[in-house]
Amino acid sequence: MAMARSEDFKTPACRVSYAQQLFKPRAAKGSLNKKYGCTLIFPLSAKAVLEKVVAEVVTAQWGEKGIARAKAGGIRLPFLAGDGKEARSKETGDLHPGMSSDVFFIRTQANEDRQPVVRFRSATIPATEEEVYSGCYGFAVLNAFAWNNSESGDGVSFGIGYFQKTGDGDRLGGGGGVDVDKYFEKIADEGAAPAETKSGQGAGGLFG
Repeated sequence: MAMARSEDFKTPACRVSYAQQLFKPRAAKGSLNKKYGCTLIFPLSAKAVLEKVVAEVVTAQWGEKGIARAKAGGIRLPFLAGDGKEARSKETGDLHPGMSSDVFFIRTQANEDRQPVVRFRSATIPATEEEVYSGCYGFAVLNAFAWNNSESGDGVSFGIGYFQKTGDGDRLGGGGGVDVDKYFEKIADEGAAPAETKSGQGAGGLFG
């Protein structure tokens, strides 16, 4: 039986982390299947947009009672708190760069044979890893899909098909790579990071 899947949709403005996996697939620990993907960090004000899509998938797959199941923790949802356990270093407990109580984040994935399209200034020329790095701003085109796993139970995750950079930001993770300030002087000034990426009021929470 096919699992429910949303139509593709454009996200609100966000910040990307683990951007290198948009270019090179990797296998999760204990798995042989390599996947593309990235982490997307959003202001709390953007949560309602993504929750609406997830709620539609939950209802399509598990019926009207699915929302109650999800609220009770019976269906794993893809939203992770910016100051929660997953946002912290396992070694020190400190928040990872870019995380705070003002944001939430999601993890996205794409199969090895479906590398996401990554763009910056050109609709036809692929962006490079130097241009699209962890910490820059942009938006993605995602889909939400239901899944069932014999060990993990039921859940909803996000697939990614497209990411476009819209502005520069401080690099996350530190160290190495291109000097952002030096590089930025070589391209047209895009201005400050989009206002939508700043912290905002919570959305109330469909699943809160």
